[in-house]
Amino acid sequence: MKVSAPIPYSQQNDSRRHTPFTQVSSQAMTDNHSAFYWPVMLMTTFLASLITLSSAMADYPVTVQDDRSKSITFEKQPQSVASISVFGADLMWALDQQATGLSTLNHRQSAYLGDQVSRMKDLGEVHETDMERLTELNPDLIIGLRQYTEPFASKFEEIGQFLAFDLVTQEDSEQAIMTVTRALDQAQQGQALNQNFQALKEEFKQKAPGEVSAILIWHWADTLYAFYNHYLSTDIMQSLKVENAMGRSPTPALKKPDSSVLSMERLLRLNPDVILSFTGDEAPISYHPVWQRLKAVQNKRVYRINDQYVMPHGPVAREMVLREMAHLFYPDQFPAPDNIPDAARAKPLTFSER
Repeated sequence: MKVSAPIPYSQQNDSRRHTPFTQVSSQAMTDNHSAFYWPVMLMTTFLASLITLSSAMADYPVTVQDDRSKSITFEKQPQSVASISVFGADLMWALDQQATGLSTLNHRQSAYLGDQVSRMKDLGEVHETDMERLTELNPDLIIGLRQYTEPFASKFEEIGQFLAFDLVTQEDSEQAIMTVTRALDQAQQGQALNQNFQALKEEFKQKAPGEVSAILIWHWADTLYAFYNHYLSTDIMQSLKVENAMGRSPTPALKKPDSSVLSMERLLRLNPDVILSFTGDEAPISYHPVWQRLKAVQNKRVYRINDQYVMPHGPVAREMVLREMAHLFYPDQFPAPDNIPDAARAKPLTFSER
């Protein structure tokens, strides 16, 4: 059985992120003199035993609250996680674990997660979860994006413990990471992920020259949506001293809408230096005379981006976005990141003929 939700209004080279917090380098031990080898090995074994014992004695039951303001109690540590939207799978990767199931966007797996997606069960489109597959998977925890899952929350709850999040702003990202990691008894790791990302944003901000304008667009069929300032990806853009041409929301006290329809005429008036465009496929953009009048197109600074830009709230996605954005805006100051899979890298946007 499938359930369908309406289409929404809108939509490292840093080894620390991928290294388990308890991992000890065997190379570091073997490089020491043999006199030190066994004491180090014994100490490592002892610490590992303490970690295992601590995990076994975790303070369960644990109660957390998701963005529905609903309290969910976990009697024991979840051992399997299914991800409705890429956020949950992203977070599990950052914790050196793997989700067992993952939804798709535009019937495509999230390329930025790399080869690991082939080891996850395909749960169908993010707004059209395949409940039969999810039931077969029988996860301990289901993590979902609220705008896609809310009409069917009770069905998810029949299958497993269910957490749903809004995921618009950086604050949403940080809070969701903390909620999930508390449920997994990994709150310290969650806090470290948030602190490290904020520190990296500040580091990049200090190096960014500024004096660039840009816009982030989602192509939905033949309709363009452009993101307002408060969306996480455009917030990252602004932290790099880049002016978001779309500007702030007309209702800044509300998180929704996070974007608005953008006409070609308005895009021409805004005429940003750089255009970041998510299309969901590799097909050329439909012809329109405005495109060739835009300075971003004339200067070859219009890029086809991958889904980490429109679903940037996981620890892996948001750092990839920061690093790649910095390079696209300031190629002389920031090198191209080498930790992004080729299929997920920004590429020149192509246009169809008349």
